[in-house]
Amino acid sequence: MLHFIKEIKQVNDNYKVVCLFNDGAEKTINLLPLIEKYGATEIISQLKNPDYFKTVSLDSYGTLTWSNGVDFCPDVLYAMA
Repeated sequence: MLHFIKEIKQVNDNYKVVCLFNDGAEKTINLLPLIEKYGATEIISQLKNPDYFKTVSLDSYGTLTWSNGVDFCPDVLYAMA
């Protein structure tokens, strides 16, 4: 099954996002490991700023995205949670 995010329920200060997926599962996704792993790149490093991190939104495909173009595949996020 392909997963997509229907709703962002909560964005926490500790780089965690609570999401409602298309199968009805509500999952908490800890994005800190990805931010730490890829944070050396200029674009991902922007997510280290908690205020910027909280600007996350959903695109029309049910993907977490930020205005700088960073996005994360919902299937990967589902498996991580």
